[in-house]
Amino acid sequence: MGLFMNNQWKGFFAGVVTTCLFIIGTSAVCRIFHFYPFGKDLSMSIAEKIDVVEDYIDNYYIGTVSKEDLRDGAVKGMVEALEDKYSIYYTDEEYKSVMASVNGSYSGIGATVIQEEKSGNIIIYEVSKGGAAEQAGLKKGDIIKSVDGKNVGGQKLDDVISLVRGEEGTKVVLEILRAKQSLRIEITRATIKNISIHSKMLKEKIGYIQISDFDDESPKQFETALNQLEKENMQGLIVDVRNNGGGSLTAVVSMLDRMLPKGTLLTVKEKNQKDEVYKSTDEKSFNKPCIVLINENSASASEVFAGAMQDRKAATLVGVTSYGKGVVQSIYSLENSCGGGLRLTTARYYLPSNRCIHEVGLTPDIEVKYTGDKEKYKESTDNQLSTAIEEMEKKIETLENKQ
Repeated sequence: MGLFMNNQWKGFFAGVVTTCLFIIGTSAVCRIFHFYPFGKDLSMSIAEKIDVVEDYIDNYYIGTVSKEDLRDGAVKGMVEALEDKYSIYYTDEEYKSVMASVNGSYSGIGATVIQEEKSGNIIIYEVSKGGAAEQAGLKKGDIIKSVDGKNVGGQKLDDVISLVRGEEGTKVVLEILRAKQSLRIEITRATIKNISIHSKMLKEKIGYIQISDFDDESPKQFETALNQLEKENMQGLIVDVRNNGGGSLTAVVSMLDRMLPKGTLLTVKEKNQKDEVYKSTDEKSFNKPCIVLINENSASASEVFAGAMQDRKAATLVGVTSYGKGVVQSIYSLENSCGGGLRLTTARYYLPSNRCIHEVGLTPDIEVKYTGDKEKYKESTDNQLSTAIEEMEKKIETLENKQ
C-alpha cells in the first residue's frame, strides 16, 4: 500500500535524527521523529506523498479513519490549494445532491434557503406549499442553527444544503430560531420537483416573476409563468432575482432567449478554447416594460440574466450592487476514476457590452437599499419591490399616453 511503512516495517532507515519531548504552550505534548529511507529520492509525486502520509496515519494515529475518508480529504485538500472558493471536490453523496439541484429534482424537505452575507445565518426564504417542510411546521424567516445536531454556524450554504438533503423517507432534525425561540423540527425527506419560478399579478397590469435559482426545469416554468401573466393582461413585468445564487448557464441563456430579440446574449472565454458566443434565436421576445430586482446576494446566473437585460436596454435594474461572480464553473463526474465529482472554475463570462462583472457586480439603474425586516421578508415592508412597482406604473402610464 505505502512506500516504506507497513504494519511490519521493512528496509533500513538512516535512523532517528531527532527525538525530543516538549510542550507547545500549555496544551500539547509532542515527539518528533525524522526517518530517512536509504537511497530514497525525496522529490515525490502527489500519489507517493499521499501513500507516505497514509502509512504514518496507519501506524501512529491513535484514532480510526476510513480509507475513503482519507482519500476524500486528500483530494479536497488538493482542490483547496487552488485558493478558488468556487472550485470544489464532491464526495459521492455531495455529487449526487449537486446534480439533483442542477436537474431540478431531488430528495429534500421542500424549502429554499439563503445565507445572509454579514451574519452568515442560514435562513428559510421560501417554503413549498404542501411540501414536507410546510407540513412539519417550518416557516419563512426561520434561522437554521443545526442539522441533526451539527452546528451550522460559519458553514457554507452548499454544505448546509447537503446536510439537509438525503434519501427519500429518511428524517432530518433542524434546530431553528424563530422570534428568539429555539425550536426542534423533525422533517421526513421526500422527492421534490424544484419550483424555481413563482409568479402572480401584483396589481392591475403589473406582473411579477420571482426566480429563486436556475435549473433545468426553470425555462419551462418561466415560459408557463409568462404565458399566464399575459392572459391576465400584464402590461409590465417585474423579475425578482434577489437572493438568487445562480445555477445552470444553459437555463439562463434559454430564458434570456425567450426575453430578448436577435442579438448577443453572452460570451464565454475558456482556457485554450475558442470564445463561445451565445445569441438569441429571435423566435420569441418580450416587448413590454421590464424591471429586474437585484441585491447583494444576486450572483452568477442571476447576474447574467439581469446584466444582459440591462446591456440590451430591455430592463431597468432596481436594488443594490449585485454579488459580482463573473466566472463559470464546470462539473465533472469522477465516477469511473476516484469517485465523486469535481467543480472547477473554467471560464469567465462577458455580457453583451463585453464587460466582465467579476468582483465588481452589477450597478442598479435605481439604487434602493432594503429597509424591511430581513428575517421575515414581508412584501408589505419590501421597499425595493414598492419602488419597482412605482417605476413600473410610470413606464406603463408613459406608454399609454403615447398611444
